[in-house]
Amino acid sequence: MLLGIAGFVLIGLVVYCLVSSKMNAIPIFVAFPILIALLCGFGPAEVFAFVKKGVSTTMTTAILFLFSIVYFGLMNDVGMFDPLMNFLSKKAGSNIVLVTLATGIIATIAHLDGTTAGTCLITVPAMLPLYKKLHIRPVVLCCIVSAAISIMNLTPWGGPVARTAIILKTDAAILWHELLPLQAVGLVIVAAFCIYMGLLEKKRGAGITPTGRAAELSEDMGGASNDAPADPSLKRPKLVWVNWFVTLVVILLMCFTKIPLYGAFMIGLAAALILNFQGSSAQANAVKRHASAALLTPMILLTTGVFLGVLEGTGMMKAMANILIGIMPNAVGPKLATVMGCLSVPFGMMLGTDSFFFGFMPLCIGVAEKFGVAAHDIAMSMLIGKDFCIMVTPHNATTWLLIGMAGVSLKDQLKFTAPYMWVLSIITVFAAGLIGVFAM
Repeated sequence: MLLGIAGFVLIGLVVYCLVSSKMNAIPIFVAFPILIALLCGFGPAEVFAFVKKGVSTTMTTAILFLFSIVYFGLMNDVGMFDPLMNFLSKKAGSNIVLVTLATGIIATIAHLDGTTAGTCLITVPAMLPLYKKLHIRPVVLCCIVSAAISIMNLTPWGGPVARTAIILKTDAAILWHELLPLQAVGLVIVAAFCIYMGLLEKKRGAGITPTGRAAELSEDMGGASNDAPADPSLKRPKLVWVNWFVTLVVILLMCFTKIPLYGAFMIGLAAALILNFQGSSAQANAVKRHASAALLTPMILLTTGVFLGVLEGTGMMKAMANILIGIMPNAVGPKLATVMGCLSVPFGMMLGTDSFFFGFMPLCIGVAEKFGVAAHDIAMSMLIGKDFCIMVTPHNATTWLLIGMAGVSLKDQLKFTAPYMWVLSIITVFAAGLIGVFAM
């Protein structure tokens, strides 16, 4: 009982500090678990044994993030995506539906790197001028980008899948292979949604009776700022197809060989540096440009190992689950996977990413297993549902980046986009259950 209460206190502290931005995630995930464990009577040797075991479960995922972020950031610098982006935006022309559909395609391709910031930096500058010209509301651009990110983020180098793999103590590649059929279905759902958005804007008069109202930019930009475009001198137009070939090889290595995912990105990064930059100095600078982004996420993932190791090793997780069992209605228990998947958008918006995956999801797993629901099933349903709230929560820095670049207020983003994302999440959760990603 006391361990359960201590676990709730620990999670409460972690969630509060993450949501309120009282401190960075790294000290939160290290200091609080160790302090609570010591206060519960565990000795230093025991606590650090929990830490060692926990960190070992996150090591592989952290290395994957380190190399994948640098690789795709470098490919964006050298302009690998530029011809495709230009082609799609030109082909769309003045057709409203084609414009919104092209937006979804561009955002989908841009999110191959699994980083939301990169997707915003590629898609918004490419499409916003066209939106303004055709009097399509910029919030529609934000909504479509949010939907595309939600599906494409189900890759092993995307944060949600990596975090879920840590919770389930499995490899992110294994989860990805299970999610691939759903991603195919999800891309169809997103395409249909883009068409619907185009028809909605066309009905409003976009491109036909331009009143100017649709193109007005909100004055409340939430304090976000526009990032400067990549240095033109870094572009390698003559090597575009070579870089696409290297990327294809990396993807094939991940899909059809037993090489670790981080190993595939190590090989790809080495090839990309040799092909695009001459000399050690130029290659070092190419890596340094993405060092900050590449280091932060792996460091956070490693420190979450401390948090999870303490929760598991001390028995807090089991004690908390037992407490929740007593208040869980028996009728809800067997269907908890579906229920929590459908509710993951509002919970995710309130909790934020790390607190949702490393605080809330383990609790739900513990409760669900008591009702015979597999940890895999509830984790997968919550992962799928949660992915749709990434760009509609103020706790996510890239939400501010997206709305700032598009000139949309947070209020408009939440009011317009959040309801659509919740509906799409419920549709996708049920689609996942029907094709067998998890047992409904």
